[in-house]
Amino acid sequence: MRFRVGSINFEVSFPLVALMTAVVVFDTTMSVLICFISAFMHELGHIAAMRYYNSPPKTIKLTLFDIAITDTYKAVRSRKEDIIITLAGVTMNFISAAIGYTVHLFTGSEFCRLFALSHITLGAFNLLPVDSLDGGQALMIILSYFYPPDKAVRIINILSLMILFPLALAGFYILIVSGCNFTLLLTALYMIVIHR
Repeated sequence: MRFRVGSINFEVSFPLVALMTAVVVFDTTMSVLICFISAFMHELGHIAAMRYYNSPPKTIKLTLFDIAITDTYKAVRSRKEDIIITLAGVTMNFISAAIGYTVHLFTGSEFCRLFALSHITLGAFNLLPVDSLDGGQALMIILSYFYPPDKAVRIINILSLMILFPLALAGFYILIVSGCNFTLLLTALYMIVIHR
């Protein structure tokens, strides 16, 4: 499915549309929907920062496992601007978590508590120094200031694997103990597979 909002072209995969429809119909706890909202707001943080620096994305592709933003202005921005844009999604998550938890404290709303937990989890996870996450991308920008590109990539690759393998083991342990929670294991394995 393709559509346009302002100057940005959006492409949404059919499996994602089907999954979101199923979630709306069958997720009575709304926990999966809250996770989708958190991910969407995370990406809005990146887009808002890109627009602030007059470098809006050209295309945003949403698939079942990824959100890809085509950034044609990256070469003309400063490192500082790139770092701010890279960490804007995490910043959005932490601000949203603080607001959600504050509302939960005053109202006792379970929705707001789950909303805050989802945002803080997504934000913290994205700060990990793994090449496909925001933390890894920000660290890559910083390292490229001090090292040649090939050495910076090597450092990020080593850090990524040092984090992903223990995460996969922890995910396997959680699956064994819980008998059904495979989320961390699947996420870690997916990130190992797409690791460059």
